[in-house]
Amino acid sequence: MEDNRKEQVEALEALKDYNPKICKALKEVVPELKGEKKEDTQEYVDHIFRGVNWELQVINGTMQLLNEKEEQVSKDALNEMISHINDAYNSKDEEKLAQVIESELLPFAEKLDGCIEKALA
Repeated sequence: MEDNRKEQVEALEALKDYNPKICKALKEVVPELKGEKKEDTQEYVDHIFRGVNWELQVINGTMQLLNEKEEQVSKDALNEMISHINDAYNSKDEEKLAQVIESELLPFAEKLDGCIEKALA
């Protein structure tokens, strides 16, 4: 049990270092998806979402620690957000994807830093 907790702490520390990079990338890609498309926009989106998927795997693996003191990340809300992201991403509708990033994913990612801090405190 103690080894599992140690692994969760290490995973959250890695996530704490990585998450600001994801937030920055999400902010950068939204204008591209809204019409300021660049030659490598789709490649950039794919790269960002590989990082987002890694973050989601870490969150799922550390949910117990994240919510130990209080519920900070609702599994149901997280699954709903993931569903919206998947729908937008798979639709190939860049405006829809930009909307989901702005209204759901980016606010969640920005809030995540505080959740990690509380869990590690």
